[in-house]
Amino acid sequence: MHSEDGDAATLCLLQPKEALDLKNDGNRMFAQREYTKAIEQYDAAMKILPDGSTERADLLCNKAACFYALNKLKDAVKECGTALEVSPGSIKALRHRAKALEKQGMFKAALGDIQAINRSESASDDSR
Repeated sequence: MHSEDGDAATLCLLQPKEALDLKNDGNRMFAQREYTKAIEQYDAAMKILPDGSTERADLLCNKAACFYALNKLKDAVKECGTALEVSPGSIKALRHRAKALEKQGMFKAALGDIQAINRSESASDDSR
């Protein structure tokens, strides 16, 4: 049986796989310190995923880590803020944002993110 609904379902199944491949490519580029290329891969992966997808938050955090490595701290903070809009309370986003804020000398704002992490159930000994 062939239907348009079946084709749409197949497309939906392929999109996350393609997005995961792009994310993995970005992760490899990050490991090789090719941060700008990694950002491009993460952006390409996000274009595939639906707007409300929680995977987008992880990609945004990965982009923030790239911006941090490039010393583009305001961009890192912005990406983390967007990640937190997608996934409120994301520990990864809060941690990355705190690091970028601290490096900019915005200690009170960084402390706020660290305190939010500590209030979460998944707080680590390092953050406390």
